[in-house]
Amino acid sequence: MPHMSSNSAAPDADHMLQEVLQRFPALDLALVFGSVAKGQQHEASDLDIAVGASRPLTVPEKMGIISALADSTGRPVDLVDLKTVTEPLLGQIVRHGRRLLGGDKAYGQLISKHLFEQADFMPYQNRILLERRAAWIGK
Repeated sequence: MPHMSSNSAAPDADHMLQEVLQRFPALDLALVFGSVAKGQQHEASDLDIAVGASRPLTVPEKMGIISALADSTGRPVDLVDLKTVTEPLLGQIVRHGRRLLGGDKAYGQLISKHLFEQADFMPYQNRILLERRAAWIGK
């Protein structure tokens, strides 16, 4: 079974991932993120992949994608469904992910989702952090 080594060139690794993901016609967008996307993976690193379709993926679809990616890379796979993911993970995927599959329209829709969710989510997160900081400092 092939294995993605820590010194694999990103284009070669991306091409291998693209070949696997193209076997799943429901997917219209896929991004790799985490240590593999940054080129900082090591032997025990998992493969962080975010995938999107026109609807949330079913459990059997997710299991098929995970199995195919794990078989081709030799790594455990952490699969994120872009239809159901929310902040703050969505922001990490948008900011640090590398697109493997999908056109500009699908990617633009993902960015729009992130911006709208960030506008909704961040004020609450900031308020919680301020309250925790005030409680810790005693003010």
